[in-house]
Amino acid sequence: MTSKTFQSLLPRLVGLKTLLVCDGEGAILLRAGDSGSELRLQRLSATFAQTTEHTGKLGLGKNRHITAFYEDAIIVHASCLPLVLSLMVDADANVGLILDELPQLVAALAPLQQHVERLNTQSGRD
Repeated sequence: MTSKTFQSLLPRLVGLKTLLVCDGEGAILLRAGDSGSELRLQRLSATFAQTTEHTGKLGLGKNRHITAFYEDAIIVHASCLPLVLSLMVDADANVGLILDELPQLVAALAPLQQHVERLNTQSGRD
């Protein structure tokens, strides 16, 4: 999928405040929406990346996504290693609809995901 396809999916995310695509260390590769909560979401993305890597060692399978509910927002992190897709939506957003869109969003990130994997391989990082 192309970046145009990715952008066409965003309007379907009702209540979206901020969307970030970060690498495992929290470096922002793509962003959309309000930048006011970007730093907070970036830090949570890096934490999710590290946590999901460790929880995978528990033998329960791969962690695909996690949802956190706060007073003013809902945050969904999706693992698309070596990337993390993080979405911050309104507290009253329909989480089921957001989760239904995750597979399409993750699929749209496949070219970027492959590129980052190649770069990590070339630089000797895993």
